[in-house]
Amino acid sequence: MLELSFERERETKNTVRYEEQVMDEPPVVGNLYLQKYALNRLGNPDRLRVTIDAAGAARLAPVAKVAEAGS
Repeated sequence: MLELSFERERETKNTVRYEEQVMDEPPVVGNLYLQKYALNRLGNPDRLRVTIDAAGAARLAPVAKVAEAGS
């Protein structure tokens, strides 16, 4: 799991650009653009915390053996 911090950098017409805050390592995401209407639901924050977690591995059903022709 990764926890990333972002800080508001600038606004465009319909989005807000957030810049990833990093210390001693390269950024994982870099810049993040979010729609203004969605940020209104969060109260237009100056800072964001984003958590990235791997989804559970999909379970595959067993594959039935197919008899070859002539068996």
